[in-house]
Amino acid sequence: MISNVRTQYEAESAVRWSDEAIGVAINEGLDDFSEETRFYERHVSVPITNRRTYYDLRGFLPESALGVTSVWSSVVEDWLAPISPRELRSRWEQAAGSPQVFFMRGLFWMAVWPKPETTSGFHRVYFAGHAPHFTFQQAVLRDLPDSYVPALEEYALYELCAQDGETARALLHWSEYSRRTKEVSEFVERRTVSSRVLKMGAR
Repeated sequence: MISNVRTQYEAESAVRWSDEAIGVAINEGLDDFSEETRFYERHVSVPITNRRTYYDLRGFLPESALGVTSVWSSVVEDWLAPISPRELRSRWEQAAGSPQVFFMRGLFWMAVWPKPETTSGFHRVYFAGHAPHFTFQQAVLRDLPDSYVPALEEYALYELCAQDGETARALLHWSEYSRRTKEVSEFVERRTVSSRVLKMGAR
């Protein structure tokens, strides 16, 4: 990526940038790209506690987490439907049984309904997060599909042009970065829906 960015940038400019400076621009773009698209997803397993409604995810989610995307329960061996607590009927916290839905309060508090009546099992909590940064020892960026790489190159080109005061060029690269980001966001949304929300949509 550093080589690609330099080749594209220097073809139209006399300014020369170091590998380190280009790497910083790429990683800034990676942070923004992660937040905008939520493409980088991992999961953690949270042990089920008998008749517990709320689960504190601190200690399970890393600092790089951006938000919970979905939850799979070993109790029902299926995905739980995401809802708003406003959708639950009165006195819902007293209900116990096989979990059907979940909702979040902030980043770290997860609630499931009904609360499970079991002392075994787990909730597999999927979350979007910041992807690991590019390092100079790498030839390619880990965990980033090749088709996503041009978006980061466009961001880096935008950043370099902006720092050089080349506003027109910067805006062109920002426009291309935004277009690619939107495409990836839509792809990630379709991926999530098709793999996990089919059951949810039937509720």
